[in-house]
Amino acid sequence: MERDSHTAPEWCTGADVAVVALGAAVRADGQASAAMRRRVRAAAALAQATPGARLVLSGGAGKRHPAGVPSEARLMAALAVQVGATPACLLLEERSSNTLGNAAHSLAVLARHGLPDRVVVVTDRPHLRRALWCFRAVARARGLPVHIEGVGVPIPDRRAARSLAVREAFALLLYLPRLLSRASLVAPEAGGHDDGPA
Repeated sequence: MERDSHTAPEWCTGADVAVVALGAAVRADGQASAAMRRRVRAAAALAQATPGARLVLSGGAGKRHPAGVPSEARLMAALAVQVGATPACLLLEERSSNTLGNAAHSLAVLARHGLPDRVVVVTDRPHLRRALWCFRAVARARGLPVHIEGVGVPIPDRRAARSLAVREAFALLLYLPRLLSRASLVAPEAGGHDDGPA
């Protein structure tokens, strides 16, 4: 069963939009990576500009997650509050370890709190296509009546951006069998984090 940290208040639960920030691998020293920070900043700003929007922080612990460090979602929640997000409107998804898991578990969390009309996925720009494929495939497989769109956050470091773009091209090919398997979409297998700490 998916976990989330607390129930959003009634005025938040009724919102027709949810913003989902996708986690990124945590640094070896236990601190949030640059990728995590930029995704949270963008997602929090979008949620704050959308009255009543819920903000879902999605990420558990991948294979390289440092021992004793809170989940990606908890680190992201702390960052979101620092940049002005309303704590009562945060929902934490702490089970996922890859992009497909982000989609499956985040949509399950939202469904329990009242599925919104729209879900906006926020991640790095090169990662966005695969993220949207995953969220839309899971929604279709589960028959969820939700419109899914995305926001791609630019990566300032051009070398890191090019590296991630190349990695994403291969990841898309690897993900195709999973996206074509209904079993994977309904109950994704656990796996290592497929997004680095860039």
